Amino acid sequence: MHSWEAFGAGLAVVASIVSNLGVNIQKYSHLSEALRPTAARRPYIRCPVWWSGLALVVLGSLGDFAAFGFATQSLVAALGGGATLVANVVTAQRLNGERLDQTDVGGVLFVIAGVVIIACIAEPNVEYPLPELELRFVRTPFVVYITCVGVCAVSMLATIKGSVANRLKNQVDWSNKRQKKLLKQFDLRVQRLEQRLLDMEVKLLQVSTSASVLPVGLVDPPAMSTDLRELIDSTSAEDADVNGEAVVGKSTSRVPYYYAVCSGIVGAMTVLLAKCSAITIALTLKGDNQFKYGLTYIFLGGMFVCILVQTHFLNMATSSGDIMTVFPIFQACWITFSVVGGAVFYQNDNEPISTTDKVFYPVALLAIALGVGLLVQRSSSSVEAEAGRSCIGNGRMKLSTSDDDRDLLLSADASVYSPLLLAGAHEDDGPHQSV
Repeated sequence: MHSWEAFGAGLAVVASIVSNLGVNIQKYSHLSEALRPTAARRPYIRCPVWWSGLALVVLGSLGDFAAFGFATQSLVAALGGGATLVANVVTAQRLNGERLDQTDVGGVLFVIAGVVIIACIAEPNVEYPLPELELRFVRTPFVVYITCVGVCAVSMLATIKGSVANRLKNQVDWSNKRQKKLLKQFDLRVQRLEQRLLDMEVKLLQVSTSASVLPVGLVDPPAMSTDLRELIDSTSAEDADVNGEAVVGKSTSRVPYYYAVCSGIVGAMTVLLAKCSAITIALTLKGDNQFKYGLTYIFLGGMFVCILVQTHFLNMATSSGDIMTVFPIFQACWITFSVVGGAVFYQNDNEPISTTDKVFYPVALLAIALGVGLLVQRSSSSVEAEAGRSCIGNGRMKLSTSDDDRDLLLSADASVYSPLLLAGAHEDDGPHQSV
């Protein structure tokens, strides 16, 4: 390994640690937001803490981008991925309080072993001019690789779309929106009912005491209106919390893992485009201007688009799953697709694959696959049990409060009780004699 390649490898390690710290801060933002009432929760892009984590992620990405100018794509991806896995074990425990299981340790060790093997057999760094890069993008092996990657990403997204957890979440969101709409309509009916009662009292007072001044209390709506609206808001929030916890308790699918895989696939494309962009910038600095080609801007624009998509998928994964498991899966897919993509992209047609690559690349990828297999076995039974107990407890509390409040709600509903009847009298109880 040359001195500049060693510098690039060290820069990749530091950048990956900084980026992992940013991802864990974003996970902390997701956890903090989940503790807020459902009605007060915000999208992650509106949370200041999340943006501070994104700043570190961007800083780490810039470091990775600079590292691509000094070292090969496989070396940067392998060493950076291994360093961030070790950093994630420490940061996830300290910052987010996630436990470390034996399967997590074994999975991380297998992934790191595969990463070390890839780093040892990484090919030397070569800078190709832009016309040569353009020809490599249309080579048959790379076209086949891109097609397979696209099919894999689409299948993952289709699995997420059709998963039970996703359908349950959509049903709960629809139910909460419908409930809020009905409660707003109910609130309007209550206000109209109060106004009718107020008008009737005013008319009675005008008939009986036409010369007297009306009491001030009759000008404003009764205090019951404010109390009832507070009851409606609290009931809506409690129902939404219970429904959300029910989804967490029932959802045992692997949707966070699917999001992590999608993020890793898109991240591998980010690596390839970043490497090509770094090559064009390096050649331009050496005097060979590459910005006269339109493909250079496609590289840069595609890289930024892939970064945005990768960040979104990773946040979807970390917000719905444990970062101790989700992040290593993302890193494993990111490293695997980056290494395979780099090998396919930079392999020359007239050069046969060496025996070392034929042996050690499959061994490294197998070690990474075994590590991912151990990571997805992470037991979440205690988390589900806790969510179930919380859901049951909230359900019982909601049931008791709803029994106590039913009379208050029904007595204010004009469709159930008539304001002209005596207090506590139902319309179906038969005729009553007016007072």
